[in-house]
Amino acid sequence: MNIKKRCNKVGCNNLINTTETYCEQHKNHNYKQYEKIRTSTDGGRTYKRFYDTKEWKSLRYQAMLRDGFICVCCGREAKIGDHIIPTKVSWDLRLDINNVQSLCFECHNKKTLEDKRKYGI
Repeated sequence: MNIKKRCNKVGCNNLINTTETYCEQHKNHNYKQYEKIRTSTDGGRTYKRFYDTKEWKSLRYQAMLRDGFICVCCGREAKIGDHIIPTKVSWDLRLDINNVQSLCFECHNKKTLEDKRKYGI
């Protein structure tokens, strides 16, 4: 019996072998590059360390509680605390609860793409 798992791309339900990471459709996308860019760019280390702090984790949890662990965009279960105005745009708002919203993975991915277009980040 050949055991399968889901592709690691958020929202993809394609089944792949357990030795693979992504399906054929997502195999050519370099997702590890995101982490490399995030930690190697100017201020990247500070940026990455921020998301490991007690302050951020507490604020994220408070925002998720406020929103009932429901995505504010689509109403599905939220898994991500997202900065409405990204920290790369306004570092000063990083610990402002009014700048944090609860999102599901799919809505977070859409918002991230919109932010890249809007802010050029």
